[in-house]
Amino acid sequence: MRLSSLSPLLFLLLPTAASTYWANTTTASANNNNNNNNNNNNNNNNNNTLNNSTAIPGRTCGTGPPSEALVREHELLQTEQRLATAADRLPPRDYTSLIQVDTYFHIVSTEDQAGVINPTMVANQYGVLSTSFAPAGIILNLRSTTFTVNNSWATDASDSDMKSSLRRGTYASLNIYFQTNLSSTSYGASSQLLGYCTLPTNVTYTPCSTCTPVEYPTADYDQDGCNVLAGSMPGGSVDGYNEGKTAVHEVGHWFGLLHVFQDNTCAGGDPGDYVDDTPQQSVSTTGCTVGKDSCPEEPGVDSVHNFMDYSTDVW
Repeated sequence: MRLSSLSPLLFLLLPTAASTYWANTTTASANNNNNNNNNNNNNNNNNNTLNNSTAIPGRTCGTGPPSEALVREHELLQTEQRLATAADRLPPRDYTSLIQVDTYFHIVSTEDQAGVINPTMVANQYGVLSTSFAPAGIILNLRSTTFTVNNSWATDASDSDMKSSLRRGTYASLNIYFQTNLSSTSYGASSQLLGYCTLPTNVTYTPCSTCTPVEYPTADYDQDGCNVLAGSMPGGSVDGYNEGKTAVHEVGHWFGLLHVFQDNTCAGGDPGDYVDDTPQQSVSTTGCTVGKDSCPEEPGVDSVHNFMDYSTDVW
């Protein structure tokens, strides 16, 4: 559910171990608990089931374009940072103020792949996520992991029903759905969808000029979260994308990050991903082609070592 306004975002920049940069954002907290119950009994057959035991030619992310509200927030944050940089007044990074995010994993399998995703893979995936976000002061606290066998949900044929049943926590809680057969016919037979995620929005509205903000019902944001092909988890079956970085990429979207090739252009003045130290990039990366430069007239080379590109996990 996309709501009308956007919470203030916390803008963070940090170098990763691969000497790349993130621009991390997080939303303000909401207060309502989602008490939907887990349903493990709906095992409907679905003819769109895809086998995820094949090589994928390139990362395919199905996250949609940013809303106008999110774009405005990025523009505001970028402007504030540029003014602070110009005045040599960038605030020191506060490593003591941690962002705590309750996190819930949901393993959703078809009948024929029940049990393929094991607890070791779950633990390793959590480790990759924790290690990737910790340098930004973002702590993902894994509260629970559910295992569900449901052909319709595992193939993404009933996404709304799945999330309404499985989602936990508040809007400030991260829910990741690892589906064994996540698929989308719109991407063609030669490729396969690795994941998609909702971008930040707000869960409150002000009914009148003098009114206190009111939170939307939980049902209005129970579709929030990330869908990830389970075979991309560490030790999974997806060649080149089985070290857990697809989940990092999608959770980056959940925090408000855009692709480093946003807008797919080299045009001067295009904001791209709104991060000034990310070089302009016009196309996504296949494999890990270090030195690739899709915008040779602009400074820098493509960010093939950035989580928000489509590079393979081995870099």
